[in-house]
Amino acid sequence: MNLIITFFLTTGIVINAIILLLLIKSKTKETPQQLLLLFFSITLFYIIHGYAQVHKLKFLFLSTFVFNEIIEFFTGPLIFVYIKSLFEGKTKLIRKYYIHFVPTLLYLLCVSIPFLISIIKKEFVFNYLKTINDHGDLFGILLMLYFIFYTLYSLKLFNRYKGAMKLNFSNISESDFGWVKRMLIGVLVISCLDVIFTLYEVNVKELNFETSYLTLVSVIILIIYLGYYGVKQSKILLPDFLINTPEKKDKESKKNEYLSGINDEELNMLKLSLERVMFAEKKYLDEDLTLSTLANAISISDKKLSAFLNQYLKTTFYDYVNKYRVASVKEKIKSPEYNNITLLGIAYESGFKSKTSFNRIFKKETGLSPSQFKSSLQETS
Repeated sequence: MNLIITFFLTTGIVINAIILLLLIKSKTKETPQQLLLLFFSITLFYIIHGYAQVHKLKFLFLSTFVFNEIIEFFTGPLIFVYIKSLFEGKTKLIRKYYIHFVPTLLYLLCVSIPFLISIIKKEFVFNYLKTINDHGDLFGILLMLYFIFYTLYSLKLFNRYKGAMKLNFSNISESDFGWVKRMLIGVLVISCLDVIFTLYEVNVKELNFETSYLTLVSVIILIIYLGYYGVKQSKILLPDFLINTPEKKDKESKKNEYLSGINDEELNMLKLSLERVMFAEKKYLDEDLTLSTLANAISISDKKLSAFLNQYLKTTFYDYVNKYRVASVKEKIKSPEYNNITLLGIAYESGFKSKTSFNRIFKKETGLSPSQFKSSLQETS
């Protein structure tokens, strides 16, 4: 059994080290890469700690003990900030969201380091450490639930951002988001299994194998899979497509290759064709409208349409479609036919998919909330 575990541990250490090397050698040194460095560094120490535990290497065990202790407390908020960094593209995010790391610091100072000192001295340096030790399973479950909460929140945040980003960038496909989604789902599944096994042992009976090793091996399998997927997909570990905004891309290249060779007359014709399908066919009413669908309607490629919107019309697909939706809402609010329909009902009929996005986009376009806009019309009538 130890031979199999050693094989997984050694493989995990090698793969993790390769991923870290790729990140260190990366030409891109944006915030997401820096956060990934932290994430894979702590997982490397976590695996090394497991290796030291299996082979009873005391010095290595003690030197990696703290990393093993704080992994749930630290990686939960770290994943949350990583998702933020992908889509917000801001620097100093850890400083901005430092409050999320306060529990980690407190746990490090009050529990992890005192426990390490206690192990070295072979006696508890504080009485409360004995209580924690006696209820280790309970504290372990609480730590894992804390981690699960952050992972679920990060997954929800990721799905919300992903929907918006796919509307903004034509070159983003589902596979571009695959690495991040697999990482989130993977750590969530491992965490849930760890909680289930611990609860079973506490309330039913102890299993005939060490569940901590099962968790460790599961983490290694996930890292191996993510490493393999990262090598296959060039943009996975270095998601520049999420960091660069259309404005940044315009600065890098004033003339997109997809618009080269097109004269002003053809550009005007393209604009008229686009306005025709939006006005006459009311494509914006489709809440699941994508850039590819709209491009097909005017018989051009999605990349060409994206370049046209970004450079010629100075907008994004997302903003362009929503302007039509907002105009539709304003028109319906003014119409007596819609007096008995709620604002949310009007929003849905105009192509909006959710109340939150409707309120935010409408205020962005008009400077007023939907209800304020309706009230202003009633005051002037």
